[in-house]
Amino acid sequence: MDAQRYIEVTGEGCFTETASRYVAEVSFEVRAAKKETVLEEVREFWTAAIASLRENGIADSEIAEGGIDYFRPWYWRKKPGQTGTRKIILKVPDFERLNTALEALEPLRSGERRSLTVDLKQPEFDSSSDVKSNALSAAFSDAKTKAETLAQQMGVKLGDVLHVEEGRTARRRSGFSGDDDWYGDGDRFGGYGGAVVLAAGGGAAGDDDDFSPADPTRDIWVKCRVRFSVTSNA
Repeated sequence: MDAQRYIEVTGEGCFTETASRYVAEVSFEVRAAKKETVLEEVREFWTAAIASLRENGIADSEIAEGGIDYFRPWYWRKKPGQTGTRKIILKVPDFERLNTALEALEPLRSGERRSLTVDLKQPEFDSSSDVKSNALSAAFSDAKTKAETLAQQMGVKLGDVLHVEEGRTARRRSGFSGDDDWYGDGDRFGGYGGAVVLAAGGGAAGDDDDFSPADPTRDIWVKCRVRFSVTSNA
């Protein structure tokens, strides 16, 4: 018996995710001659920062401990010295509120012994399961359209679905701080990893006072590989 004839194609669908929480890692570093002094001062530094964050609208549920690290740099071998670092991680749904609170930390720096650094991480993005399912359905429809076109060109009739397989997703980074878009559609088309779309968008045209940045979004592409049987038109 002849092997079953078929057409196998890959379809693509897309859905959009919106940033749900903005993430920042804040490091508090203290340099001193004695470990005991470092321990005490980094604790005071951290405590003052927590108080400032609370005063500027950051809830306790949006603050997480990031760990403590103590070390003596190799280049301090010829003199006594100890460095202590303590970190906190902030996850806040409102970027403006997060930014205001971070700016309020600046006065806590005091001299050369204390330093504070802020590292914005990739935001957390959300999308519903229904949105994802609709994108996969769109990918199947795309595959079917391709298969029908090929069948017409080949002079055969498209038959039943023999196999369906969900492929890997691809995304473009949003371009927002901590989520830089270095490679564009590279992930989608098999190039470099990394990949979605819009960074914080613009508002309506007009005066700067009317500008209202949109939340960062990124497009997620899903693929669907489908195998259809084909039969002769005769």
